[in-house]
Amino acid sequence: MNTSKAVDAVRSAVAALNEGRIDAYLGHFDPSAPRWIGGAATPLSLTDIGDNLHQMQGAFEGLHLDEDLLFGDERYACARWRLRGRHVGDYLGFAPTGQSIDFETCEVYEIDAGRVIQSWAYADFDQLIGQISPPGNTA
Repeated sequence: MNTSKAVDAVRSAVAALNEGRIDAYLGHFDPSAPRWIGGAATPLSLTDIGDNLHQMQGAFEGLHLDEDLLFGDERYACARWRLRGRHVGDYLGFAPTGQSIDFETCEVYEIDAGRVIQSWAYADFDQLIGQISPPGNTA
């Protein structure tokens, strides 16, 4: 099966993330790459993304990003992801619940010379909050 350069770059980055190698994952991104989050006025920096991923790695046992769909051309890739894990540590002020998460996102990546130079993420973050909130808490 032939894949595009953009798809290969994204798949390689996610493979590193799924192996728990966050710094290797981040190495697939240009240091100045903005990450736009749907609904946010300003993008997150690569440092912001790295900090959040390290927090997630400590808070979710078996953290894994599953590929539901990934396609693209030489410059852009679009992915539908499913983030899974078990909530075993504090995250976003929520104490561990032991609950499993199954969080869907869609992301678009712009690639240049094999590195992500910009990305856009779309998700319903209330879905994640609902999965890590204690029962009866509508957070």
